[in-house]
This record gives sequence, structure tokens and C-alpha cells, in this order.
Amino acid sequence: MSNQPFDASKHPRVGDGTFTEITHAEPALTLDQAGGPATAADIIAAGDGPVSLRFVNYDDQLTKDQMSMILEGNWNDAENDVDEVFLENATDEAERIAKEEINAAYEAGTFDREWDDLDEDEKAEARYAVEARDDSDPVKDLLRTTPNQLLRTSLGNPLDRLSAPNGTYGEQLDTGGFEARHHAVETLLKEAGVDTSAEGVTAAIEELVTEGPYNWHSGVQLDVIFYGPIEDAVPAPRSETDCPETASKVLEFARPHLLLIDKYNGSGYDTVLPASLKRTLVRPGEDGSGVSQTGRVYLDDAAGGYSWDDVCGLVKSAYGGDGAPKASWS
Repeated sequence: MSNQPFDASKHPRVGDGTFTEITHAEPALTLDQAGGPATAADIIAAGDGPVSLRFVNYDDQLTKDQMSMILEGNWNDAENDVDEVFLENATDEAERIAKEEINAAYEAGTFDREWDDLDEDEKAEARYAVEARDDSDPVKDLLRTTPNQLLRTSLGNPLDRLSAPNGTYGEQLDTGGFEARHHAVETLLKEAGVDTSAEGVTAAIEELVTEGPYNWHSGVQLDVIFYGPIEDAVPAPRSETDCPETASKVLEFARPHLLLIDKYNGSGYDTVLPASLKRTLVRPGEDGSGVSQTGRVYLDDAAGGYSWDDVCGLVKSAYGGDGAPKASWS
């Protein structure tokens, strides 16, 4: 028998002498759509709105590999790679939010347990529900925080346009080699739509031939080099809502910097072309096949062999301004 004293104040009687019914407050549990008690994931899914799990700092940047993926039009690869970088922090943040919202629901009486009372499966489902509300876009944010880059697109290999074999070696410049090389460079420019009769174009070609690589081989190429944002040079939109499905990225240069570079031996020469030039980038194939350097833009230091920065230690911003293209979808 209990030895506790009877407290009549806690057991009031009604007029006939019987005890009144004492009621206890119960948690106002939310019901799921099937009519059963709400799960932790249900509580999270009904939360206050979107959350941001992947925070990009002002000084965060895309890696060289990620930039190359984007410039090749491989958005999915870039997104997956970026997500891997943020995965651990995003998971921790999702769990923090889930714990906070479950404990708040318990305090409000809309859920029957605190976070620490959930089993591991319930915690995981709650975390997944938070992740489903994530509206962060780290790729978009990294494109914004990544500074301009030194970029190139190729007009082709002038060796393939030589009309005479005496243009191959530097010692043959005085015996017809100069004329052969001049013609080869001029041909590549014409194929790119340049008006080679414009004032100053002939002089620019002569500079490249005279001051450029001594011997010509498969590692010598004629490029346009410029300094600008990665996003301007992507060959395919991130989603088809960004532009018409059949649109192509067009780069229009008012005064492009031409670079004749020997990427195997680390030599070359660049000059400003006093004529406009337009390049239409090629979209990557649906089968994932790549595009040659004449159909896309690439990082100077990812072109293969020596970069132009390796060769001369340049000031990258000098290739911006009038040397950078106007980019558009057409």
C-alpha cells in the first residue's frame, strides 16, 4: 500500500461525491496522407520552404578540371564534380536543419519525439527530406566567383595549308618559304571569315610569319587568344530553357589577338589583327564525343604542351578589353 498522503486538491469531486475526470495534454500529432502518425520526414517536408545547403564563399573558384568540363559542354560532369566537393558540408548542414526542425516540432506539440529519440533510418529520411528542399546552385555561384581566364580557340594548323614544302623549315624562308607560310596563314584567316584585304591584315600576317616559330610541324597552330569569363565561351547551354534548342554560341571579335604558337617547343608570337573575326562554337555530341580545338574554347594552360603563359609570362588582362569577344546565342 502506498504511504503517499492523499492531496484532495489534486482530486476534486463533483457534487455526488465522485472524482472528476482529469485530462492530460497530448501532442497534437500531424497525420500523414494515409491517416497514420506523421513521420520525421513528413514534418521536414512540410517545413517553412527552401533551404541552402551548399554555400560558396566569395573567394571560391572552379577548378581547372571543372572549367574544362564546362568549356567542353559537359555540364553534368561539372555539376557532379562540384557536388562531390560540397557533399560533406551539405550533409552536415542538412542534418543540422533536420534536428532543429524536429526539436521545434516536438516543443510545439506537433511531433512526439525529439531528434535524439529517432533511429538512424528515421534521421536519414529526415535529412533526405531537407535535401529535397535545397535550392542552392553551387555551379552557378562558382561561375560568378571564378575570375576571368586566359582562353584560346584554334583556327587550325598552318602546316596543313602549306602550298609548298619549302615552308616547313626556317632556313628556307628566303627561298620561297616566307611566301608559302604567308599564304598558309592567310588561308586560315580567310576560312575563318576574315577580310584579309582590310588595312593592316597583311602586316599582321608578316609579323606572325617572321617572328613566329622557326620550324613548322604538327605542334604549331594559329589561335585566337583572349581573356574573359568562362560562361561566355560555353558551347552548349546548361539547360534548354537558357536558349533555343538549336542555338549555337557565337563569339564576335572586333580586334582579336592572333597567336602562332609552337606548343611542343615553347615558342611563338602574338599580334592584334585589325579586322573582325567570328567563331561559332560546336556543340558536343549527344554520345559524349569531344569537339576539336577548332570548334571550341579551351584554357590556355589546358591546350596541351606549352601554354602561351608558360612561354612568355604574360599579363593576362592585356588580352581582355577589345580583344575579348562579344558572346551570344544565335
